[in-house]
Amino acid sequence: MDFGQYQNNVTNLPNLEVYRYENIFKVYTTQDGNSDYFYNIIKSIYVPNNLNDNVFSTITMPTGMPFTVLSYNLYGTTYLWWLICSLNHIQNPFDLSIGGKSLKVLNPQYVKTVLNIINQQLQ
Repeated sequence: MDFGQYQNNVTNLPNLEVYRYENIFKVYTTQDGNSDYFYNIIKSIYVPNNLNDNVFSTITMPTGMPFTVLSYNLYGTTYLWWLICSLNHIQNPFDLSIGGKSLKVLNPQYVKTVLNIINQQLQ
């Protein structure tokens, strides 16, 4: 394996769904070439800030609700929790004290477009 490929390009690893957070990071192996893989998690993504206001909605985060559940309720998948956190500059997705606060979320019809823009940033 070449150094630094995305997981879906590594034949020994399963393909990931397009919404998965892990798609942001490249996969590496140890120098001895064994089959241990690891992610380079030192990667930042940015949701474009020049998008029209109609791309977003504001919601109140239900108290005690994990971001995976919110993601499922909004987008039909638990895998977009990271997008909600990124939009709202939330660094700890396990912090349940966010309940009751207003959050900016992408309207579902724009998710694929924004994910494509993020993927272009990664290249």
